[in-house]
Amino acid sequence: MIVKLLGSQLEDYKRKSLVGHWVLVEDSFEDLQKENDESSKQDRRCKERNISTKFTPENVTVRPGSAEGFLDISGGGYLHAEGELFDGEPFDRVSTVNADENLLRLESFYTFKSVRRLSLRRNRLTSVRPIDGDLAETLIRLDVSENKLNSDDIYRLSASKLEQLYMLANNLTDIPESITNCHCFLLLKLLDLSDNYLSCPKTFYMLSTLYNLQVLIMSNNRISCIPYLIMKQEADDSNGDDQIETYQDEADAENNTSDDTKETLYQILHTPFVSLNTINLSNNLIAHNSSVLPLICWPSLKNVILTANTISLKKNLMEFKKLSSTLSAFNIKTKR
Repeated sequence: MIVKLLGSQLEDYKRKSLVGHWVLVEDSFEDLQKENDESSKQDRRCKERNISTKFTPENVTVRPGSAEGFLDISGGGYLHAEGELFDGEPFDRVSTVNADENLLRLESFYTFKSVRRLSLRRNRLTSVRPIDGDLAETLIRLDVSENKLNSDDIYRLSASKLEQLYMLANNLTDIPESITNCHCFLLLKLLDLSDNYLSCPKTFYMLSTLYNLQVLIMSNNRISCIPYLIMKQEADDSNGDDQIETYQDEADAENNTSDDTKETLYQILHTPFVSLNTINLSNNLIAHNSSVLPLICWPSLKNVILTANTISLKKNLMEFKKLSSTLSAFNIKTKR
């Protein structure tokens, strides 16, 4: 059976067609010409997007009419230009910038006086400098996801006034020990490290010093267990259970991650994650109850997300229910 359709009828037929029928589409000349014109326009837009334009006040337009200025230059093909000053109207009222998919840097925005939210996704960043200039006084939300940053860049950002930091998909494998300094990320409330390659238990030891952190997102990493973070006095008073090992350096911890049931302990001199109320561990390698029980030592924790881990699979439902019951005794809700 052969059905002849005009181009204008094709979409409707696709919704109603029966399996096994042949369809012959007979496009009119007007329809084909229209499609060719649309394709040409798309090609021109793609070429224009690839043109590199220097990021200067003369080449940037701020949309008028909003109390808080919103600057959207995403996909504009902008290149960082040294020494440019973005001061005066309309740049002084810009508070939100979407600069995704360009070739810009943090320095490109140092002279913006009011920017509070900045997104630099997919800007091919291989490193960042500490936030400086006027930006250092105003920026509270930064997104540098989908670049090629490393652990040292986390420390370079730590002296800022950031409250939210997004570093998804940067191929991070570790957290720098330098952020345990008491002057790092003093105001940070949300940290998103999803879609990286974090696996070492010591990661949590490093992050536990961020005393204002409330939300930690670590989905899509390679985490198999949470370590015990015990204040030194408590550890000295413990009975030294043979099943718990104290690792003094990262190499020791990495060498012992193959055994999913082994518990890891770090002696610390501070209360761990003193403000953290939510942690997202979805899509990691957590397989056993014992791997997450150390969470009960975190004083403010209320929500744990374990979606797409081995422990949350249907075949492990009974074990997950036991875990959920145990954590609920400490007022911690668990999501599978």
